[in-house]
Amino acid sequence: MGCKERTGNDPKESDMDQATADKVFEVARTATFRRSNLGLRAEVPVDGYTYLVEAGGGFLAGIDGRYGYGGDEHAFANATPEQDTPLRQTIATQGAK
Repeated sequence: MGCKERTGNDPKESDMDQATADKVFEVARTATFRRSNLGLRAEVPVDGYTYLVEAGGGFLAGIDGRYGYGGDEHAFANATPEQDTPLRQTIATQGAK
């Protein structure tokens, strides 16, 4: 799917630039995913922020917010299928708890 400027309420749209999203999904491949009431979730530190990456069910992994100096911020991006597959492999190897 990739990133693009949000134009409305389409959940497939992103409000992050592609380079940042790519970096977060790359670092997420080494993150520890844990089960929550929202599905599998990892906290991924990148460039002074901690991004919340969710991966569950039959949808692509996604970034669902970030926090850092100054508080929480909305940040959203879907992984591409090429980014999602290695994340799923990481989760399967970990046996997410």
